[in-house]
Amino acid sequence: MRGLWRTLPLLLMLLGGCAYRAPDVWTKPGVTDVDRERDQRECLAGAIDPTSGYMGPQGHYIHLDRALYETCMARRGYTLSSERQ
Repeated sequence: MRGLWRTLPLLLMLLGGCAYRAPDVWTKPGVTDVDRERDQRECLAGAIDPTSGYMGPQGHYIHLDRALYETCMARRGYTLSSERQ
């Protein structure tokens, strides 16, 4: 039984590593990082509902309409893709 408690943390770390998923990124041929970041900020600002926020135990929470954000980025010519090759 003692051996189980020693190997359990290792097993949990291994499982956690397997669960990692590379983040999705917005790509557009020929766009600079500065332009992409500007477009992301503008689309995020348009997708935030300022009336739906609330104060939680760890700070202020806001509602982001993810579909609206993704539509905005797609209209600007971006595609969402995984970083994994």
